[in-house]
Amino acid sequence: LAYHNALVSQMSSGLIDRFTMEKRFCRPDGSMTWTQLSRRLYRDQTGKPVQELNALVDITALKEAQMKIAAAKDEAERLNVQLEDAITQAQQLAREANLASQAKSQFLAMMSHEIRTPMNGVLGMTSLLLDGPLSRDQRELADTIQSCGDALLGIINDILDFSKIESGRLDLDLTEFSVRECVESALDVLASRAAEKGIDLLYEVADGVPGNVRGDASRLRQVLINLLGNALKFTTKGEVVLSVQAVPDTDPEPELLFAVRDTGIGIEKDALGRLFQSFSQVDASTTRRYGGTGLGLAISKRLVNLMGGRVWVESEPGKGSTFSFTIRIEPLPSKPRPFVNAGRHSLDGKHLLMVDDNATNLRILSALARNWGMVPHAESDPLVALALLRSGRHFDLAVLDMQMPEMDGTMLATEIRKTIPGTVLPLVLLSSIGQRVEGDLFAANLTKPVKPSLLLEVLTAALNSVATEVAVDAPVGEAVSDLLGVAVITRAERVLLAEDNLVNQRIVLRMLSKLGFAAEVVGNGREALEAVGRQSYDIILLDVQMPEMDGLETAAHLVRDYPVAGVRPWIIALTANAMQGDRENCLAAGMDDYLAKPIKLGDLLRVLDHACHQRQARNPKVTVTIST
Repeated sequence: LAYHNALVSQMSSGLIDRFTMEKRFCRPDGSMTWTQLSRRLYRDQTGKPVQELNALVDITALKEAQMKIAAAKDEAERLNVQLEDAITQAQQLAREANLASQAKSQFLAMMSHEIRTPMNGVLGMTSLLLDGPLSRDQRELADTIQSCGDALLGIINDILDFSKIESGRLDLDLTEFSVRECVESALDVLASRAAEKGIDLLYEVADGVPGNVRGDASRLRQVLINLLGNALKFTTKGEVVLSVQAVPDTDPEPELLFAVRDTGIGIEKDALGRLFQSFSQVDASTTRRYGGTGLGLAISKRLVNLMGGRVWVESEPGKGSTFSFTIRIEPLPSKPRPFVNAGRHSLDGKHLLMVDDNATNLRILSALARNWGMVPHAESDPLVALALLRSGRHFDLAVLDMQMPEMDGTMLATEIRKTIPGTVLPLVLLSSIGQRVEGDLFAANLTKPVKPSLLLEVLTAALNSVATEVAVDAPVGEAVSDLLGVAVITRAERVLLAEDNLVNQRIVLRMLSKLGFAAEVVGNGREALEAVGRQSYDIILLDVQMPEMDGLETAAHLVRDYPVAGVRPWIIALTANAMQGDRENCLAAGMDDYLAKPIKLGDLLRVLDHACHQRQARNPKVTVTIST
C-alpha cells in the first residue's frame, strides 16, 4: 500500500505520468488473487489533469506458474549442490578404490612371490627326488608330496586368477593355435587321473572345426581342464567325453561349441543356479566329500565371457551332466595335418575290427576309420568278435580295448593267437596309463584318449609290418627325464644363474645339470653384472626379486652396457609373481624371455632351447648344440 501511495503521489505531482505494479487481494474465502494494475494520467498543455486511464488484470495463474518455476529452480540448485557433493564423494571413493586396487595388486604380487618361492622348492626337490632311485614306499611318499603340492599350486592359481579377473587386470593373449592340439594338451593333463579312476576319457572334433584359429589358447585350455577335471571328480564310473563343433550360421564372428559330458552323480535342478557363483558348490556335503574352492567354474565362466561366449549346464541327478560353452574365434588358413594325408593310401579299403565295451569310443573310432578310407566293424562283446574271426571273417587290423568285462584286451588277444594259429592279424591295444603290455602280443600300445595322428601312425606301421612299438603311456615329465638320462655336460652354452634363494639355486642348478648345461650362480643382480664383466655368458637366468639389485634393474644395466643384441647374453626372467603385466614389465626392462615359478624341467628345457636358437639367429657364428 505504501508503495502504491508513493507512486500515486509522484503521478499527482507530475514526476511521472504512468506506473504499473502488482497487487494482491485476499478474497472472503481466504484465497489469494494477484492482479496487475496499470495507471496513466493525461494532462493538457497547461499541465492540468484531463483524463486518467486504469487497467486491472488478473495474473493469479501467471504468479502461480512463476512461483512453481522459482521453487523448481531452488530445488534444482539444491540437487545440483547435492550432485556436486556426490561427484566429489564418488571421485574420492574412486581414488580410494584405485589405491585399494593397487594395494591389492601389490599384496597379490607379494603373496604370489612369497608362496611360490617355497612351492618351487617343494615341487622342484620332489621332482628331482622322483628322478632318482627310490624304493616303492619312498616313491609313494614322494608322489604324494608332489600331488599335494600340485593341488596347492592349483588353488593358488585359482585365487590369483579370480583376483585378476575381479580387478579387471586379466587380458587375453590372442595368438594363432591349433584347436585340436589345444584340446589334446588339456586331455593329456588329466589322462592319468582318468586312468586311476578307471574312467574312459574320450574326445571328438567334428568336421567343420577350423584347424588353426586366433584366440587365447592358454585360457581355452584352462577352461577345458577345469570342466574336464570337475567331470572326473564327480564321476566314479563310465566316461567323460569332450566334443568340439562349429556353431552354424554365426558369421561374421564364428563360434565354436565345446561340450563336456560325464556319467557322474548329476546335479539337482534347484542347485544349478549356484554352480557358477564364486566360492560355491552344490552343497556343503559335496564340498566335504570332493573338496575344492568352488572357484573353478566361476573363473571358467568369466574367461568364457571374455572370449565372447557363454556357458551353461544340463544335468539329471544320477545320470550325469553336460557342461557346454561357446567362444568366438577368428579362423585362419589351416596348415596341412599330417595324420589326414600321411599313410592314407595304405589304409584305403582295409577292414578294421574294433572291440570295446564303450559305445562312444567305438563311434569315434569308426568315424576316424571311415575318414581314412577304411571299412570299420565295431563290436562291444569280445566273444562275438572271437566268433567272427573263427567263422573266417577277414580283417586286416584289430584295435582292442584293455578294460572290458568278462574278457580284457590281453585275454582276447591271447585267444585270437590261440584259436587262429599263424595269424598275422596286427593287434593294437587301447589302454590307460600304467597298463602297457610288454612282449610281441601287440603291435602297439596306445593310451586313451587316443590321438588321431598317433592312431593313424601305428595303424599304418602295423599294416606295413614295421617292427616298432609305440609307447605313449609315460607322463610328459618322466618322458623328458628318460630322454635326458644321467647328468652329463653336453651343452656348450655358458649359463649364469642369478638367484638369492638357496633352495631355488640348488633346484635350478640340478635341473641345468640334468639338461646338460654347466652353470655358475650368483646371489643378486650386482654380482651378476660383475660376473658378466669378468667373462662372457650365453644365457642368464635372472630372478626378478633379489636384494641390493633386482632383476629388472640388472636387465636394464645389461641392455645399456651391451646394446648389441648379438653380443648381449640372452636374458630369461625367473619370477614367482603371477600378476597381469609381469611378463610385459620384464620384456620392457630388456629381458628376452620369461619363466614362471615353480620351474618345471620341461619348461626350462623349452626356454633354453629357444634361447640357443635365437642367439644363433642373432649371431650366425654361434653354434647351437642340441643333445638328447
